[in-house]
Amino acid sequence: MKKSKFASLTTALVLSLSAFAGCGGGGGGGKIDDDKAWNTLKSGETIQLVFAGRDVDTEKANYQAFVDEFNKTHENIVIELKWWSDGTAYNTALDGMGKNLPDVFMLNDIMFSSYAYSGKLANIRDHIDESVMDDMYESACNEYYFDHTTNKIGKTDKAALYGLPKDNGPYALAINEARLKELIAAYNAKTTNDADKIDEAAVLSTTEPMTFSYFKELGKKLKTVLGADEYVLSGYDIESTVYSNNANYFTDDSGAVANIDSDNFVGAIQFIQDLYKEGILPPAGAVSSAETLFTSGKALFYYGAVGPWKTKDYWKSCSFDWNILPVLCGDAEGSVSTACVGSMVYAISNNCAYKDAALEVVKYFSTDVTAQRTQYKRGQCVPNLKSLAEEYITDSQQLIKNQAKTQANRDKAYPENRGVWVDVVDGAGAQKTVNGVTYTDKITGKYRAASYTFDSLWQTELNLFMSGQKGNYGSFWQADKSGKWVNVKEALTAYKSTMQGLLDEGRDFIG
Repeated sequence: MKKSKFASLTTALVLSLSAFAGCGGGGGGGKIDDDKAWNTLKSGETIQLVFAGRDVDTEKANYQAFVDEFNKTHENIVIELKWWSDGTAYNTALDGMGKNLPDVFMLNDIMFSSYAYSGKLANIRDHIDESVMDDMYESACNEYYFDHTTNKIGKTDKAALYGLPKDNGPYALAINEARLKELIAAYNAKTTNDADKIDEAAVLSTTEPMTFSYFKELGKKLKTVLGADEYVLSGYDIESTVYSNNANYFTDDSGAVANIDSDNFVGAIQFIQDLYKEGILPPAGAVSSAETLFTSGKALFYYGAVGPWKTKDYWKSCSFDWNILPVLCGDAEGSVSTACVGSMVYAISNNCAYKDAALEVVKYFSTDVTAQRTQYKRGQCVPNLKSLAEEYITDSQQLIKNQAKTQANRDKAYPENRGVWVDVVDGAGAQKTVNGVTYTDKITGKYRAASYTFDSLWQTELNLFMSGQKGNYGSFWQADKSGKWVNVKEALTAYKSTMQGLLDEGRDFIG
C-alpha cells in the first residue's frame, strides 16, 4: 500500500498469525503483475513495506533502530517492522501464511530450500548488479542461490538468487577468560612435573585450535582445581564436532546418502560421549541451560549458538571477562576447526507488489556500509562486507567499545578475539599474518546439515535416537544402570538405514 512518508507506523509487536493477513505488498494472495512489481519506484509515490523478523528483545531493539535509520534516509520507502520474540513461533507463522508472506522477511537457512523450491520467494538475480556481492563473503551469498534444474542450493549459471545474507552467523567457543587463567595458574602451582603443566598460550591460541585429544586432557586437569559448583564445559555442539573431525552426515552435500557409520563420524560422536564419561560435561539432563551455566560464571567453556549476535546479550549477562576461541579440531587426518554457520537471508515475497522497493530494503540491510557499521557496533553481526573486516576486528573506530559502554557499562569491546568469527566465515587454507607471524589458517565454517536437505526430520530423529528417546540402544550420553555405555559404532551402523529412509522420503517429496 502507498502512504504518506509521515503516516504513523505501528510499533513492533509480537503478532499472532492473523495479524499478518494481507501482507505481501497488499497482494492478498492474488496474482501479482511481476513486471509492474519491479517498476513501482518510477511512480515517485511513497511505498510502505512490511519487514518481518524474530529473536530476543535486544535484537528487536536493534532492528527497530535499523529500520528507523532506513526510514530517515529513504524519502519514498517506509518500512513497518513486525516482530516475533520466539523463533519457533515465527517459523510456524511463516509456514502458515502460504505464499502471502511479508514483503521482506528473515528466513533461516534450514527453511530456505523448501521456500525456494515452492515458489514463495522473488528471484532477484535479473534485478541486481551481482558485482554488489564482490565485497561480500562468497560462501554466504552462494547459500541463497537455488538451481531448479537440480533442486540444489549454490550458484550456477541457471540458479535463481532469492535474497542476500542477513549476516554471516559463525559460532565460536566461548570462554570465561579470567577464571580460566586463574585455574590454569592454580593447577600449575600444585604440579611439580613441568611436563604436566598447562600451557596457557596453547589453550588461548586463536590460530592453533585445540584438538579433541588435547582438550580432553586439559579438562581432566582443570577438573582437579574447579570449585564445587563449577564445570569445565557447560555444553558442546554435535554438528561442529562432526564437521571438525573431517566428517559429514552425508557422503556429499547433496544430502542424499547417509554416512553416519564412517570412522570419522563415529570418532566425533565418541568424543562427545567421552566428555560425558570424564565429567568434563555435566551429566546428561542435569543442566536446564548450558548457556545460562556459562553466563552465570559456573563454566569455563561453552559452545552453542555463540555468534556475533550474542555480543549485545553477553555485554549485559556476563559479569566476567569473556572471550572466544576457535572450536575444537578433530584428531582425524585432514581435520580443521569447523564451526557451524547459522545464517539467515533477507528474502522478498514473490507475492510482493513492490519488489523493486523491497530490493532496496534488502540491499540496504545487507550491503550498505553505514548500515553494516551500525549493525556491528550494536553487537549484532560480523560485517557482511570484507572491506570492513579489519576495522571490526581491531575496533579501530571504537564503535564497539563505545556501544558496550553505552548499552551495558562495559569498558572493553568484548569479545577481544572477534577475528575468530571472521576466520570462520572467510574459510581455511589461506596464509595470514598476525603480529608479524605468518601462518596457515586452520579455521573455517559450514552450514547446518539440515540446510542441505528439504526438511530436518531426519536430524530430529537421529538426535532422539542418540539421546535414547528412540530405538533400543539407550542414551549415548550416559551409562545404563549396569555402568555400560552405548557402543557408538554399533548403534550408528544399526540406525543408518532408518536415517536413509527419512532422507529418501524427503527427496521423494520433490521428485
